[in-house]
Amino acid sequence: MEENFKGKFCFIIFILIVLFLAIGGFFFTKYILSDKKEEVKEEITNYKIDDNKNYIYYTDSETISEAAELEYMNVVINLKGQETLTNSLKEENERYKNNVKYISDQTELPSEIINYNNDNIYALTYRIFENYEFDKYVSLVIKDYNYSCFDLLTFTNTKSYVFDTSTGKLLDESEILNKYNTSLDKIKEQMREYLNSKQTKVEDVDLIKIDETINELNNYSLYINEYGRLYISFLVKSNKEDYNDSMEVR
Repeated sequence: MEENFKGKFCFIIFILIVLFLAIGGFFFTKYILSDKKEEVKEEITNYKIDDNKNYIYYTDSETISEAAELEYMNVVINLKGQETLTNSLKEENERYKNNVKYISDQTELPSEIINYNNDNIYALTYRIFENYEFDKYVSLVIKDYNYSCFDLLTFTNTKSYVFDTSTGKLLDESEILNKYNTSLDKIKEQMREYLNSKQTKVEDVDLIKIDETINELNNYSLYINEYGRLYISFLVKSNKEDYNDSMEVR
């Protein structure tokens, strides 16, 4: 009798333990693990540093010349993992600001007549920012210009950054080209057609140096505009003055 009782008692204890583990496992899976999954999901899908700001925004705007509409500003890339790039662009901007030259500081002015005296600015380098957002892609386009009181504006350089906001990743050129099923060679072919359509002559001489522009193509940037179209911004070689142009890639 006693052995029978012990057997039943052990069986009941075993059943209780099984039920405890089953119920505990259910609640652990339903509430604790599900909460952790949601936390991981949030960490993966939300790459914004500041949810209240755009993916690209600007700070510390400082007008250098109202007359010439020249200003400096810092660009902020509001994506986790891109802090180093933001800091690098800020350093470049500070370097430009610290190299502004003023007419009043020049001991010997060139013999040329100063075209415009815009707030005492003699010469500087500054940049223009453009940003576009389409679907999960955000593009930042940067164009650098030299300004002087003699030559006014001269385009010098362009570069761009295209980000995938679903991953926080900066796309490289090959990824952008593959997304649009194109190549740099194909773009050059379209560029030749585009420049030919804009060609003009000055005293029977072509103004645009098409072959030189295409063969020496190294100053360009690729970006996705607000309509999801791929564009290229590039330096056009000219018999007068080189300039910047942009073209849609088909």
